[in-house]
Amino acid sequence: MNRPTTSMAAGDYAENHLSLILREPLGVIGVITPWNYPLLMAAWKIAPILAAGNTLVMKPSEQTPLTTLKFAELVADQLPAGVVNVVTGYGAVAGARLAEHPDVDMIALTGSVSSGRAVARAAADTLKRVHLELGGKAPVVIFQDADLAAAASSLRVAGFWNSGQECGAACRVLVHESIAERLVEQLVGEVRSLVVGEPTSGEDVEVGPMVSRAHFDRVTGYLERAKTDGVRVATGGGATDGPGYFVAPTVLTDVPEGAEVAREEIFGPVVTVETFADEEEAVRRANDVPLGLSASVWTENARRSHDIAARLDFGTVWVNSHLVLAGEVPWGGFKGSGYGRDLSIYALDDYSRTKHVMHNHGR
Repeated sequence: MNRPTTSMAAGDYAENHLSLILREPLGVIGVITPWNYPLLMAAWKIAPILAAGNTLVMKPSEQTPLTTLKFAELVADQLPAGVVNVVTGYGAVAGARLAEHPDVDMIALTGSVSSGRAVARAAADTLKRVHLELGGKAPVVIFQDADLAAAASSLRVAGFWNSGQECGAACRVLVHESIAERLVEQLVGEVRSLVVGEPTSGEDVEVGPMVSRAHFDRVTGYLERAKTDGVRVATGGGATDGPGYFVAPTVLTDVPEGAEVAREEIFGPVVTVETFADEEEAVRRANDVPLGLSASVWTENARRSHDIAARLDFGTVWVNSHLVLAGEVPWGGFKGSGYGRDLSIYALDDYSRTKHVMHNHGR
């Protein structure tokens, strides 16, 4: 039985007619999860989908399917048959079929912008609902009164967590020109202390490899083009010595407005630094990207923090922190980052539908 979420109260909204608002499950939800957090993203989808009373068919990334398959095995005797189903395969085949299948009532995807577009197109023929959590290019707007040590320390984690293969990563710093040199100095010091290595080699490892050779080539390609375009490498800047698909934690400075590395999602251990002169320029440039998943504002001025956060066109805006998540609050973006919300009661709303039942009780 699905449990209804908060809704408007029953009442007579038309004379002699009692209105009841029911919340119902949608039915079968097709789910496509990414390779960067395969089990976590599966959990973010499975929990609200089942809580809203639906069943699901999940396709994990072809690069990282094993944790999802193991999870399905572990819960197989805990759930009725057919409630949680897993299919493996490539996106262009298995994912596309889920999106277009007439018996699938909704398709939910966490993945790249290109995958989101493909899923939305395939879903259009059957007019099924679409839930998309796509990429990000999170600006980190640092004003002249900010705690620079705290900002640099936060960037050390939020910019390089999961080797930067994170859609909410603090990857694009916009810092006031008066403090840029000091911020870069502190950030470079933090980044150079990161331990890079094979994750199974020890607990002290903080940055692992890229997920595949193709992704490694993509990330290093961005770095090579940036250097060709005159962007300065403050630290890192390319592959590490030795085997494996490792990219050195990188800070790029002297990044001009509109640069490729400042606008496109690199999805690797790369943080870019740009400068601004005033609040208007900071907001304009922060918003001048096609993605709108998350952002952060760093300032000790309370009025400024409220004003700037309200003007940033991103689904989550942190103030004096970055990449802090909680299950009770929604996660999702604007613009090219898609639509729909993970986590919180808003996810339950996304995976259910409202039905109005009106009773004529006039006599």
